Amino acid sequence: MKMNRSIQLSVAVLCLFILVMGIPFAGAAEKRTLSIATGGTGGTYFVIGGGMGKLVEQYLPGVKLMVQSTAASTENIRLVGTKKVDFAISMPDSAYFARKGEREFARGKEKYENIRGVIGGHASILQGLVLESSGIKSIADLKGKKVALSAPSSPSMYVAMAALEAYGLKEGDYKGLFMTYAEMSDAVRSGSIDCGFVFAGAPSSAVLDITSNTNVRILGMEKTKIDKIIEKYPYFSAGTIKANTYKGQTEDVHQLITPAILITHADMDAGTVYDITKVVLEHTKELTAIHPSGAEWNPEDAAVGLGVPLHPGAAKYLREKKIIQ
Repeated sequence: MKMNRSIQLSVAVLCLFILVMGIPFAGAAEKRTLSIATGGTGGTYFVIGGGMGKLVEQYLPGVKLMVQSTAASTENIRLVGTKKVDFAISMPDSAYFARKGEREFARGKEKYENIRGVIGGHASILQGLVLESSGIKSIADLKGKKVALSAPSSPSMYVAMAALEAYGLKEGDYKGLFMTYAEMSDAVRSGSIDCGFVFAGAPSSAVLDITSNTNVRILGMEKTKIDKIIEKYPYFSAGTIKANTYKGQTEDVHQLITPAILITHADMDAGTVYDITKVVLEHTKELTAIHPSGAEWNPEDAAVGLGVPLHPGAAKYLREKKIIQ
């Protein structure tokens, strides 16, 4: 009896040691950890990516999707292309040019032919933020002003520059600065910059932040200007920020949009891509509860505007649901 108690005590101490040290018991299931690159913490990509992580953790018990905050599309392409992350959210034009080694990828002679599309989702819309007190009422008024363009060589930068160009403003006609969306919000509020261009789903947390306590104007574009840009850059479309999306925004704002896409690399196993595609598209309502833009990550829009070849795992699910042929 004495020996049995001694053994029991030893086993109890050993179990306690194992729990404290985090050593798994034999046969215990270990979660597979995957990663998803998103965007700045003030942008929609970060929130949507976090929502996807929650869905994966809930509906794929053996998988954990770790969310990384990044400088968004261009950095995300490089991270996926070099397989430093497993998934990422990107704009389709960035993924398209990455596969060809052009535009922002030409300078470094980068070419990421292994980029694969998973699903399409919410549209990012250009949101030019200026103080109401600034007297700036149009993009044309930004001549000679300090203008934040997002991260250098990012798709967000290119769309902001396209909007400026439509009003006859080229590099040198304004002072271009590079900031995260959260930094832009603070800089516009303090008056250290005249305008900050956020290119994200609406409502964007960075825009919600500044409109909650500061009187700002969101710069729109006339239809003729938008049409002119689309003619030159066909991967853009026309979109609208509905009135009252933000505090103090009493009218619709018309601007440039492009969809966000979920990407991975060609070597990601088809089963995992299939499972994640299924989880996201079958729980759109739950993603919408996390962020309104989650509503656009749905089966109807899943194959729209990808701009790159589909990963076989995603293609299998989309064919099963007759979303694609």
